[in-house]
Amino acid sequence: MAKFVQICASRNDLFALDEDGSIHQYNFTAKTWEALVAARAPEAPERGERGRRR
Repeated sequence: MAKFVQICASRNDLFALDEDGSIHQYNFTAKTWEALVAARAPEAPERGERGRRR
């Protein structure tokens, strides 16, 4: 597992960012870190795509 460079905690969740830019979430039941997979909604703009200025 990569080294975590940042950890973020909320009331019910724990997230970590590793050196490669991947995000992990802690599973308290299994007591292990799980990698999160990014997914975009079909209507979401592509990365780097900008809306038109009016």
